[in-house]
This record gives sequence, structure tokens and C-alpha cells, in this order.
Amino acid sequence: MKKAILLMVPALMLAASAMAQCPSGGEKKIRIEKRIEKGDPGMMHQGRGQWWENPELAKEIGLTETQVKKIDGMATTHRKETIRTEADLKIAKMELQDLMDDLGNDGAIRKKASEVSKLQEKIYNSRIEHRLAMNKVLTAEQQKKMKSMKHMKMKKTMIKDDCGGCGNK
Repeated sequence: MKKAILLMVPALMLAASAMAQCPSGGEKKIRIEKRIEKGDPGMMHQGRGQWWENPELAKEIGLTETQVKKIDGMATTHRKETIRTEADLKIAKMELQDLMDDLGNDGAIRKKASEVSKLQEKIYNSRIEHRLAMNKVLTAEQQKKMKSMKHMKMKKTMIKDDCGGCGNK
């Protein structure tokens, strides 16, 4: 019992020390959730709070209400299709694993592996097609503004360190 306590004390001290290195006190997740709620364009792939739903961003690139509705509808359709395909992919991977465990039928294993590969390709191609379709909703000027904003965000991200930009390294 004493050994366990003696081992836990340094571990707890180390954890507390690590949390003290960042002024946020380890509350980075809460900050991210608040950014998502506000519709931060940097959080566009982390749940709701999509970039086109951010009023400041929409105004900055000149999105119309019609464009917002069209993009939102396209995104919903894409998410539904992706969820279905990802579910099919998970099932196919499970089936492939079962076949690999049995090692009975090489032909069936190859066929299932091909199915897994095709589903992965379908997801990848769907993402590409979705991005291309979304770009068609935007004007050339809006696309240029979005590209510029992405480059600015990437520069800011590269400057930040592991502490979420708190300045400590």
C-alpha cells in the first residue's frame, strides 16, 4: 500500500506540473468547444458550427442566404451518404477480419479486400466531389477570399506551439 502511494504522489505532481505549464490549466477542450459554438471557421470540421454558418465569415466573403442554404443542404446530403458508406466499410472490414482469421478461402479474402478498398475509394472520391460542388456555389471572388483566409489560418496555426498558443514551450 505504501509503495502504491509513494508511486502515485510523484505521478500526480508530474501531472499537476504539466497542467501548470499552460495558463489554460488544461482547459483547451473547453476553449475549442466555445470556438465551435461561435462558429469559428477554424473549427469547421469539428461538429456543427460550419464555416458557412459563421455570420462574420459569411459577410467577409459575401455569402448570400441562398448560397448558405444550398451549401448547407449539400453538406447534409454528403454527411448522410458518408455515414452510410462508413458503416458499410466498418462491416466489410469486420467480415474481412473474420475471413482472415479462418484463412480458408483465399478468393473470398481477396474479394472482400477489394470491397473494402472500393468503399475507401468511394469515401475519398465523395469528399473530393463534395468540395468541388461546394466551390461551384461560390463565385470566383468568394473562392479567392476563402483561399486567402485558409492561408492566413495556416500561418497562424504554424506559429502556435503545443500549448495551444499560450506562449510556453
